[in-house]
Amino acid sequence: MLRGKFYGITDLGRVRTRNEDAYLINPITGLFAIADGLGGRKAGDFASNYALEVLDEELQHFLHIGKHPREALKEAFIRTSTRVYERVTTSLEVRGAMTTLTAMLIREHKWYIAHVGDTRIYLARDNHLYLLTEDDTKAQLMVKRGLISAKEALTHPARNVLVRALGSRSIVKPHTYEGYTAKGDRYLLASDGLYAYFTDEELLRYMMSYEPKPLLELLRDEANERGGEDNLTAVAIMITDAPLIATLLARFQTFTLRRLI
Repeated sequence: MLRGKFYGITDLGRVRTRNEDAYLINPITGLFAIADGLGGRKAGDFASNYALEVLDEELQHFLHIGKHPREALKEAFIRTSTRVYERVTTSLEVRGAMTTLTAMLIREHKWYIAHVGDTRIYLARDNHLYLLTEDDTKAQLMVKRGLISAKEALTHPARNVLVRALGSRSIVKPHTYEGYTAKGDRYLLASDGLYAYFTDEELLRYMMSYEPKPLLELLRDEANERGGEDNLTAVAIMITDAPLIATLLARFQTFTLRRLI
C-alpha cells in the first residue's frame, strides 16, 4: 500500500472548447496515469478516456494472476495499445483518434513507468529536480541525433510534434523505467499543457513547497493565467514514509537519473 498523499486535476484551459486530457488514480493498485488525446483528431477525448479505462482493467488482471509489477504494467500497456487501435480502426465514430499514455505504478516501495508521448514525470528529491521520462517528439529525436541541443529543443517548432501515440498501430511498446521511492519524494505527472508554462526552477520550487492538492491548484491557475492555450492535466504524489533500505537504494540510484537542476 502506498504511504503518501496524492491528487489529480484536469482543466479545459482558456482556449480549447473540449478537454481531450484525462487522468487516473487507483490507490488500491498504486496506478497513476495521464492520457492526452491528440488535438485536432476526431474523438481524442474518447481515446484518452478509453486508454485509461483499459489500462486500469488490464493491470488489475495481470497483477491478480501474479505477474511482477514491472511486467504487469508493461503487458497491460501493450494490451491497451492493441485495444485502443482495434476500437479506433473499427468504429467510424472514433476512427483516427489517438492518445498519449504515461503511467506510473508504485508498489512495495518501487516505482515503474510505462510511457508513450510527451506527458512528463518529474521527481523532486533533496532539492533537485529530475526528469524520469523522455518525450516522443521530433525535437527530442533531433536532440538524440545531435542535430540540436536540449536547450534548442525547448523552443523548436517540432517540440510538440509527436512521433508515437496509441491508436497509430496495433502494438505500441512503451519506454519503461523503474526505481525506488524515498521518504520525502515528490512526483509530478504533467501533460504538455501544464509544464510548458513553467521553468524547471519554478517546478522544483513549487513541488518542494506544497502538498499535492494545493500544488496542482496553484500550477493550474498559474498556467491559465499565463495563457492556458491547451488542456492541462497533472497528478502529484508525495511519499510520506518508506523503509530506510528503500530510501538508501533510491538515493544511490539518483546518480543515474536525468538531473535538470
